[in-house]
Amino acid sequence: MLKKKQGFTLIELLVVIAIIAILIALLLPAVQQAREAARRSQCKNNMKQLGLALHNYLDTHSVFPHSYIDGAYNDTQKGKSWMYSILPFIDQAPLFNSCLPEEPLSNAANTTAAQQVIPAFLCPSDPDNGRGRLSGRANVPGGTVYGVNNYKMVAGNNWAWGDFTHSDPRGRNAGNNHGLDAGNGMGHRGGNPGSTYRVPITATDIKDGTSNTLAIGEALPGKCTHSMWWWFNGTTGNCATPLNYYQNNDFSPGDWGRNYSFASEHEGGGQFTMADGAVRFVSENIDLSLYRALASIRGGEVVGEF
Repeated sequence: MLKKKQGFTLIELLVVIAIIAILIALLLPAVQQAREAARRSQCKNNMKQLGLALHNYLDTHSVFPHSYIDGAYNDTQKGKSWMYSILPFIDQAPLFNSCLPEEPLSNAANTTAAQQVIPAFLCPSDPDNGRGRLSGRANVPGGTVYGVNNYKMVAGNNWAWGDFTHSDPRGRNAGNNHGLDAGNGMGHRGGNPGSTYRVPITATDIKDGTSNTLAIGEALPGKCTHSMWWWFNGTTGNCATPLNYYQNNDFSPGDWGRNYSFASEHEGGGQFTMADGAVRFVSENIDLSLYRALASIRGGEVVGEF
């Protein structure tokens, strides 16, 4: 009479373990890809929400929101960002109403507001955004934690610093490479009161077509200290510098000449909100001339497929 086998032999057990390990190895990439697809979809939804906010602001004020300086480059100045301005249009009216617009950032109420985490300003694929708050922000007290942003308005393609300088001979601020205050895109950081650069744009200013103009792109606040949603100097970027340039290289977060641009944690490129509100994925291998052309609002370029 045959005896019933008791348990597994050592060899059989090792075979089972090996099979399980193989199955896990095969399954893990699929799980990771699914999670990233979900995060990328959430990021896209955020950017659609921001695009809608731009147009709701336009409908209300007849101009697009803009960033502007109002004083010195420290927390005593009263400038605001375009992100501050759209708070009422992204279900953040209570936060907006808690701010004192005529007071500087150093005012307690404004400091408290500027430290708040705004989920719509954050890409869930970025592991280094501090879940919405980081210290070491440019131009403000370094030890203070502030709310950060993974999205910035496209200032254009004019740029005078870093490795990719450029000056567009046509369009807005033609021949001027001061991309901080004289961008040729949807919104540079603006100047002090009375400055010729402190001029927001209207819908009719976008001569290149809203479907052919980049409005908002992705950025990485952990790799760029010029990222802070309240701040006039932390919510814009240039497209003279190639997409993902500072993501694919090892630069200091304070190297603003190189990282005052656009970068993403999404593989192979980054997402952009167009001026018409649509969201497009742009490859990091896009032709640089085409990338720059998409960043200007009235350069008159003929834009092909991208």
